[in-house]
Amino acid sequence: MSQLPKTVIQGLQAFNQGKYYAAHEHFEDAWRASEDDTREFYRALLHISGGFYRLTQNRPGAARKFFARALHWLQYFPDSFLGFNIDALKSQLSTSIHSIDAGHPPDTLLKEWADPIQPAEETENDETIDHRL
Repeated sequence: MSQLPKTVIQGLQAFNQGKYYAAHEHFEDAWRASEDDTREFYRALLHISGGFYRLTQNRPGAARKFFARALHWLQYFPDSFLGFNIDALKSQLSTSIHSIDAGHPPDTLLKEWADPIQPAEETENDETIDHRL
């Protein structure tokens, strides 16, 4: 598995700890620095974290827009990319969008996200991803 940039690892750690604004900033840094196919994957991650940040602000409509954009960017990737299960991410995003459409409150939506975002394998970087929520 190719190495993940430090900013992506930091973004994953922040996201999985519920620090969605910080995660968004890290993913945005990775997105801006990347010039290959990973760029759009990082864009999807920044939209996911942005959506969760909007949920913490009690703005489910704005979160829905972020999640829909993330789905858009993820549609171009294979089932597995950089060790991430893209199908699982797309499924979780679709579930979140349906929950928003059904009127579930933001605090419920935050709890419904099933798994932390992480690659299936450990990265080869010196730093490891913090798997705690």
